[in-house]
Amino acid sequence: MAKKFIFRGITFICAMCMCFSLVACGQSEGGSGNGENGGNQGENPGGEIPDEKVSLDGWYLLVKKTVQGTDITGDYLWNAVRLSEGAVTMYETDLTGQTVSDGTYTVSENTVTMKFGISQRKFVYSAAEKQLDFSGSINRRKVTMQYRFNGDFSLPEASGGVPFTGELFGDDITKNFYNYCPTVMTEGNDTMHVWYCSNKDSGNVTDYVAYRKGKLNASGKWEFSEKSLVLSPGSGDDWDSRHVCDPSVVKGKFTMGGETYSYLMAYLGCKTSNNSCNEVGIAVAKAPEGPWIKVERLNPVANFYQSSDYAPGVWRWGYGQPSLVNSDGEGKVLLFYTKGAAVTGTNVEEWDFSDLDTVEKPLRKSVLREGGISNAAGSNICIHNADFAYDPVLRRLYCYEDDFPNPTDGGVDVIADTGALFFLELGEKGNGFDILFGTDVYNWNLVNRITPSLTGFARNHNVGIVTDGFGALTNPYRVPLVYTMSYLKTDFPDWEYQNSQWPFLHTYRLHGLVFDVS
Repeated sequence: MAKKFIFRGITFICAMCMCFSLVACGQSEGGSGNGENGGNQGENPGGEIPDEKVSLDGWYLLVKKTVQGTDITGDYLWNAVRLSEGAVTMYETDLTGQTVSDGTYTVSENTVTMKFGISQRKFVYSAAEKQLDFSGSINRRKVTMQYRFNGDFSLPEASGGVPFTGELFGDDITKNFYNYCPTVMTEGNDTMHVWYCSNKDSGNVTDYVAYRKGKLNASGKWEFSEKSLVLSPGSGDDWDSRHVCDPSVVKGKFTMGGETYSYLMAYLGCKTSNNSCNEVGIAVAKAPEGPWIKVERLNPVANFYQSSDYAPGVWRWGYGQPSLVNSDGEGKVLLFYTKGAAVTGTNVEEWDFSDLDTVEKPLRKSVLREGGISNAAGSNICIHNADFAYDPVLRRLYCYEDDFPNPTDGGVDVIADTGALFFLELGEKGNGFDILFGTDVYNWNLVNRITPSLTGFARNHNVGIVTDGFGALTNPYRVPLVYTMSYLKTDFPDWEYQNSQWPFLHTYRLHGLVFDVS
């Protein structure tokens, strides 16, 4: 489970699996919640004056919302405003939950002014369209909103589910099962696919790739399917016979054996029990839940034993913790993975997996530069145990990586307590990925950090960025994350597995949070 790294020649322990969590860290201007700092004034371009005898009361449903010209309407499961005798209630429901804002409204000629605390929004009312239009600034960004009257709408109701910021799923903590290293893909505005690392048998530390499908209900909570194990360790002396973990999944078009597959998974595999000589393989499927088929012809695609980093008789961590981004919407992908050898870092390779029967090697490869990457103490560190996502609107590559060194209190020194989200400006040429493979110097920019004070947990590690099917953000102004939390060994002094990792490993669970970006 826990993996050693060599960091600039220093041996340390790091969790085996990279991946993917949300505790709201402020609200995004373009996402759920008001996102206002007060005193926001909408522009009033003019419009029709409603008949004084006509009531504006009723439900108005969101037609369109943009932030800085980017349409984010599709982020919402439902978004509505209710006017009733001078009172206004706004409901915004998306993957991060539901925000309900109560306020008041007044009407002057064609302008409807909604006040929420010290903030206000001015909407222009069109009697012909029965529509409310807002155009103005919210949190220093240009925002437009259109709500249209709907006389047939009623308040949706739902019960059950879990909030995005809560424990998404998991077995009873008294049992010996762990859940961590997620890769999270959204589909539409109400579906979340989560692949993650778990074990099959209680108390047996053997990694499998597990899967759950989440559905967002009308109250803004998630309802998840039961756990299914979708990828298992190999058999005998197979390269991945001991563990399979660290899943990362993207959509695309991948053919193999005359069949076309829509999903590609990269994963860590190994045949050792001493956390050494890890490698990266791939598998394909036609549906998120599988069946997943390992691409035996190519595996492992990141072959540690055949690399110059392998040194017989010398303990080295190897290759693992992969992260995928689709680079062309079809079969080309960027494959990022940690390199734990004489020097630790992150390799990036671009592959064309369109035809898995003929591809032999990556199109190009490089090692990520680390300018600007630092830990919570401000010290420069290497990029490792990282997840990546692409923002095609602001043309950025996002990287979340765990901090180092790991804390040692509470009897737990193999996982991080903090980590950080960074972004890299990709420039205007092509899709911007060329910068990763060239000689230009580039620097990463800090967005925010996950810390125990933010989450309330002693350990926070193995984080995944929530993306669409191709590894891209759906909203350029906020980044949802799913992180793995853990308690400490000292929190369970009477645990029966006192001499093993179980007094904290069994607490690994997934939670979510959102970082605003500018």
